Amino acid sequence: MGHHFFYNSLDGRIADNHIRMLRYGTALSFVAKASLAASVVLAFKQRVWLTVRRKAMTLSAVDSLFAAADDLSAIFNAEIFRQARVAIILAIYVWCTPLVVILTSETLAVRNELAVENVTCPAVRTLNFAAEETNEWREAKRVDKLISLSVSLWNTTRGALDEDGNEFEGWYDYFTSPSWQFEQVATLAAFSKTPVARAGAAEEICGTGWNCTYTVQFTGPGYKCTELASGVGSKPKKLGNATAPFGTEILAPEGNQTYVAQAFLGHYSETQMEDVWPGGIPTTPAPFPKHLGALRTEPILWIGYSEVDDPAELQPDNRSDPKWDQVYTPKIFGCEHYETKYEVLFNYTGLLQHTNVTRRDFLHPVIDTTFLPDEPANDGTMDNTTAVPESNYILPSDTRRYRRAMAYHSIGLQLRTFINGSITEPGKIANTRALQTRLLDPTNWLGVRDMQGAVQGFYEDMLLSMLSNPQFLAVAWAAAPEVVSGVSAGGENTKFPCTRSRNDNRYRYVAWELWAVYAAAIALAIVGVGFGTVAIWEEGLWRNTRFSSIVAATRGPWLEKVPWTGDGPVEGEAKRVKVGYGLVSPSRGEDGVAEDEGRFEGRPMSRTWDAGDVVSPRGPNRVSTVGGRGDGSARDRFAFGLEGDVRQDRGVEREAEEGGGGSLGRSPKLPFRRTWQRVDQA
Repeated sequence: MGHHFFYNSLDGRIADNHIRMLRYGTALSFVAKASLAASVVLAFKQRVWLTVRRKAMTLSAVDSLFAAADDLSAIFNAEIFRQARVAIILAIYVWCTPLVVILTSETLAVRNELAVENVTCPAVRTLNFAAEETNEWREAKRVDKLISLSVSLWNTTRGALDEDGNEFEGWYDYFTSPSWQFEQVATLAAFSKTPVARAGAAEEICGTGWNCTYTVQFTGPGYKCTELASGVGSKPKKLGNATAPFGTEILAPEGNQTYVAQAFLGHYSETQMEDVWPGGIPTTPAPFPKHLGALRTEPILWIGYSEVDDPAELQPDNRSDPKWDQVYTPKIFGCEHYETKYEVLFNYTGLLQHTNVTRRDFLHPVIDTTFLPDEPANDGTMDNTTAVPESNYILPSDTRRYRRAMAYHSIGLQLRTFINGSITEPGKIANTRALQTRLLDPTNWLGVRDMQGAVQGFYEDMLLSMLSNPQFLAVAWAAAPEVVSGVSAGGENTKFPCTRSRNDNRYRYVAWELWAVYAAAIALAIVGVGFGTVAIWEEGLWRNTRFSSIVAATRGPWLEKVPWTGDGPVEGEAKRVKVGYGLVSPSRGEDGVAEDEGRFEGRPMSRTWDAGDVVSPRGPNRVSTVGGRGDGSARDRFAFGLEGDVRQDRGVEREAEEGGGGSLGRSPKLPFRRTWQRVDQA
């Protein structure tokens, strides 16, 4: 039980101090082995005495039988397998008990396993663009001593004068361009072709040595792409109320272009007024044009490309190639800028970040207007964009809505900067930064498969790369999205549900194997002890094989007939002599030396009754008459003797009872001695 409870306490734990734990387990199994072996050894000794009491065997067999539990070579004696099967089986069990130690040690293993636990991670971040709505860029807000960053840069009308020369009181800020910090992040995302991960994020979020996954939800900008035309001669469909600015005829195989993207139709002009002071302050007195700084529309991404079955294979690059007309399929699609709800799975494995947008719900357009390409604005600004309905323009005076919309506009502008342009054959004349992105295959500079999904994914790479710089205002704690995270490692208030995993060495305890080993060993030991108990019951006493017991069982003249060869090992003919243990008397040792010869002369005899003597139950001065004279001068005893000199059958007891007038009982208990004193009558 102790072994089981010890191993069970280790099960599933990290395998530290492995050698020490195995040593403890081995010690427990050794104690169990020793206990089982000791109990069976005791039973074995009883069976040995019972066997030699019942059967005559060669001296060699008796020698092997007594040594079987101590000397492995003694087992390999064919005679004892015939004459003493039970005893030799018990001896074999004793020799097999080390298997208990060996087999139970195998029940506690160390395995490399994937440990998975649902916990909370302290530094999980998400995006929340609400902070852009309330940001006051003049205050240079700090978090963790570092200045928080917006994705947008601003101009202002503050400091401008009105017609009376007074400072204009109705001033406001208006957008000028994306921030340089965000431009850096977007460029890194484009070049790396994957979302940029923050240095040290894996250990900070998951913990040292762990992998982890978690899912965050947030609302941000996204492009919703729709296929408008596919195939030679296909006429592009409208996208809402907007019409594609080109058709499939400019794309291969009809045309020479394999890629074309127009992403700046209706673009917000970064120069809103012609004459301004530094900071975009108009030099002309207020009032200013109504639509100064207004977001009038968001440009649609109009993308056309020539699709092939495998962009990574070499493709025709001029019309002279007969395959030119067969391999290219012209396609056109358009992408509108939407506010989008995202669900993103983050996976940190081996310190590397992997992201997967598992869900995107397009909520509504960033601005719901339609660009009119041929209608000039003429509204007093440098922005010649006209869109309808005008009532949907987002004005700087609507501060919170305007700042969020312009944050989305800044992010979208970085995407549009990379994809805008064209590639023309022959000669692969490229006029686009799309070559720096994952949108074009490097083999032929052709669009990748699933170009629509690739554009959406590229934009999401830029968006998620904002998490690599926690100084951005939009980077917040996933557990508290209203709190700008800054660069700190988080704490108890920022813990967010995550799943951690790692491969490590853990203890695995196979309980059924341990119980099977012990059950078999204990069951066999119980059977062995049962055989020993039966032997004790049949003999009527408990025996051992100590030196004194062997001396008591072998003293006397009865073994002098054995042809001993000297003081060395017993060899040759002596080993083939059959001996047994039973009732013997001096009269049976005719060829030996008389036991009483030369003893007790001229003095009273001090009688020592040995363990082998047969004592009459009628008193110390009376001895059994079995095989003797019955006058008290002869001593019959149980001892070893040659076959024919020793009575081994169970009828000896019956004969003793009938002839001696009393019950002889079973053979006396070895090696204990009882001493009686007898003085001869004068």
